Amino acid sequence: MTAASVVRVAGFGGDLRVRPTGVTVLLVSRSDRHDRLPAMVTAAHTAFGSDVDVRAVAYVADASPLGPVPDGVPWVRPDPVDGIGSAVNAGLVGGVGAVLVVVDSTVGVTDQDLQVLADAGAHGVAQARVWLPDGSARHGARLLRPGALPWTDDTGSVSPAPDGLRPVVVGARSAGPASVFAADQPVLSMPGRALVPAPCLPDERMTLSAWSRAVADRAGGDVVLVWALERSAEAGRTVDAATVDAFAAWRGRIADGPGTVVAGAPLPPWGARPVAPAPRHSGSSEHLTWSIKIAAPAGPEGDGWGDVHFAAELAGALERLGQSVRIDRRDAHVRAGDGADDVTLVIRGLDRVPPNPASVNLLWVISHPDDVADTELRSFDAVFAAGPAWAAATASRAGVPVRPLLQATDPSLFRPDAASATSEDAGRVVFVGSTRGVSRPIVADAVALGADLRVHGPGWDGVVPDGAIGGASRSRTEVATAYASARVVLNDHWPDMAAGGFVSNRVFDVLASGGVVVTDAVVGLSDELDVPTLRVAADRDALAPLLDPAFPWPSAAERAAVVARVAAEHSFDARARVLLDAARAERTRLRR
Repeated sequence: MTAASVVRVAGFGGDLRVRPTGVTVLLVSRSDRHDRLPAMVTAAHTAFGSDVDVRAVAYVADASPLGPVPDGVPWVRPDPVDGIGSAVNAGLVGGVGAVLVVVDSTVGVTDQDLQVLADAGAHGVAQARVWLPDGSARHGARLLRPGALPWTDDTGSVSPAPDGLRPVVVGARSAGPASVFAADQPVLSMPGRALVPAPCLPDERMTLSAWSRAVADRAGGDVVLVWALERSAEAGRTVDAATVDAFAAWRGRIADGPGTVVAGAPLPPWGARPVAPAPRHSGSSEHLTWSIKIAAPAGPEGDGWGDVHFAAELAGALERLGQSVRIDRRDAHVRAGDGADDVTLVIRGLDRVPPNPASVNLLWVISHPDDVADTELRSFDAVFAAGPAWAAATASRAGVPVRPLLQATDPSLFRPDAASATSEDAGRVVFVGSTRGVSRPIVADAVALGADLRVHGPGWDGVVPDGAIGGASRSRTEVATAYASARVVLNDHWPDMAAGGFVSNRVFDVLASGGVVVTDAVVGLSDELDVPTLRVAADRDALAPLLDPAFPWPSAAERAAVVARVAAEHSFDARARVLLDAARAERTRLRR
């Protein structure tokens, strides 16, 4: 066998032929776990007769090696396929009986076990309760938290059954049926009429859960647990983008039972986190505990990042609304004790942050929108974007609501009385920001026009004239003074942000300071900020008259009106109220 022969089988290759009677027993076996297959074939013959439709398909999972192939096994194809989902689909290409029974070679089954499963599968989807050698249970998947990985009992809190005996508690053979949201183990049955192709996901449990839930929805009803069996081993967990999409599709469903959840460590490689039930606590819907996640690194290296200031000013606004807030930088995106957070708010900049399924998860995209995948959006309870154009286009494409929520300012810091006649920036053209290692055309154009320019930020040596270079760093108070004192403040945007309508928070800061700002073109800017102290310069010719000291900028009264409007509509306090309303609404939905 070569790597090319390990193929993904995404469907049935056409309409699935379903016979009106009979049972199809499909044995799926990881490529190095074929030992039990001959006995399982014999059990199928004993249970349903010598002419029973029994088939076997091998699959590769976790880079499993090839084991010896036993005789007497009715293989569907000579080579393994890619994953258990592909094995199911490959095994059904030839059609199926009225009932399908699927059993993995790691599960020991007798003819009686197969008969019980087949009887249950005639009426709907059924799975056997499964016990592992350590005594832990796999009794189906429960949707404790819509939009999170379904929970399966893997606590290991139940003692192993005595040697030679099956479990005698809830997992006993005689235990009555119980309904669960979906299957989580490869020992299940279902009506052939309701079959749909299995998803080809790298995670076995999610493959089975997504597939069995889709079949149960088509058949009507839930997955029923019957009987009890033992399994010698199960696959590890791997979560990719397709897996995240699979469980994100259940966000609108109602939780399976009351209670709260705790979150486990992220699963590789995508960072989704499993959940487990936790004792229910009422908590206050008025006073919530927030974690704001930002991309800035810990320590001095990250202290100057704009995300840090943005998060701090937003945190202050939330605290004024009676909320408790902590800010987690890059090293604390996942931390011990975060299950106590009521709300996780990701300020999306450079880093993708895994949601915390123990809390409400809000995503606010404020920059680098081209880095945000649809799968990421689908994994959050509510999504906001500082670019209205991007929000509308992305919502249409991704199929999830993306609400526009512009960036903001702190009027208690950026205000007209921060101006100083003695400031080095008084009466000058000012730009605050780094070179970013790329050309910043609006600054280059100001230099070419001979403007009385003052540039603050790192990296400008040799880029602008020496006389134009200000401080390599500026505190927030010093920035506020610069904006209020300058004759004109320059601003620009990354191309993807301009195209998506992401207005820089620098624009709001300058307007709140009573200053005037000249920026490059941004899609939809005039719809969001039609004020006389903001002008767009699409090129050098348009910029030239705006930098002329004689240009007639608005009067003090007109500027004061802009300041009042920005403080009322575009403050962090205004944004915090929107986010708090969303958090409370999502919290209510998740607890219904």
